[in-house]
This record gives sequence, C-alpha cells and structure tokens, in this order.
Amino acid sequence: MGDDGGSQSQKMSRSPLVLHTSPAIDNRVTLPKQFCDRFAWITGKEIQAWLFLPQLGRYRLLSDDDVENDPQLEPLRLLILQEKPAAPTQPSHAKEIGDAAAVARLIPITIDLHKGSWRILFAEEWAALAPPDTNPRALSILIPEGYMEIWYTDVLRRALAPPWQNQR
Repeated sequence: MGDDGGSQSQKMSRSPLVLHTSPAIDNRVTLPKQFCDRFAWITGKEIQAWLFLPQLGRYRLLSDDDVENDPQLEPLRLLILQEKPAAPTQPSHAKEIGDAAAVARLIPITIDLHKGSWRILFAEEWAALAPPDTNPRALSILIPEGYMEIWYTDVLRRALAPPWQNQR
C-alpha cells in the first residue's frame, strides 16, 4: 500500500508558529493573517479588543468577551470602561503592589483592517513597560495556549535560553 499523504501521515504546514516583526513607520503592528484566521472574533473592519499583560514583556490579545467572562479581568474592564477609580481605602491602607498595579495590565485597543491586513497601534504604554535591556521595537508574535501573544523579542530570547544562561 502506498502512502498518499492520507490519515497515516500528515503534511507539515508552512504557516510559521512565530513571526518576528517591528512596528511600521506609522507605529502600527500588522498581525499575521494566518494567526488572525484562527480567531472567529477577528472580523469586520474595526474591533475593540484588549491587550493583557500576564508577564512583563508578554502581551496577550483578548476579545471583549474573553475579558468580560474572566472573573479576574472583568473588574478591571469595568474600571477602565467606566473611567472611575476604585473605591478609596483608608489613607494608611495600601493594596499589595501586584494588586495595585493590575489596572496597568489591561489595555483597551482597536484592531483595524487596512488593505487586507489586521493592525494594532503600538502605543506608548508598550514602550514604557518594556523590560530593561529590551529593544521595544523588536517584537515576536506567537500563539501559545490558544491566544495570540505579542512578546518583546528579547524576552522571548531569554525565555528560550537554557536555565543556566538565565542565572545571573
């Protein structure tokens, strides 16, 4: 029996799993079409979406439904959309540093269609939160865990280094 590429063997896709890029002159980042095609919510001409910062140097692209249905992100979403500060606490009480900084972990964005490509604005917030020793204009786009993510390429490079190289 000859192998015709059917069920016993699968052809490898030419689609890259990782794309390295940088913002264009207009400060927009083009999202790879082959990545966008995997997400049914990326349709129309202009989409309101979110970038979530799960770790410094790593942004996760989320739909409004993703954020609205996440119990940890929904309160931040409401806080941002309503533009109201959280209820004040006593002057002598302060949230833990991670909890207080949480509002900076969720950024509203617009994904727009331009000449057949989806693009997002590379906003000032990104460069301001770039980890030290990182080129804020060198980006990598990948899809781990079922979500499109945008990483600073230097952060990805450090994540790929063997553990003994990450020790300082």
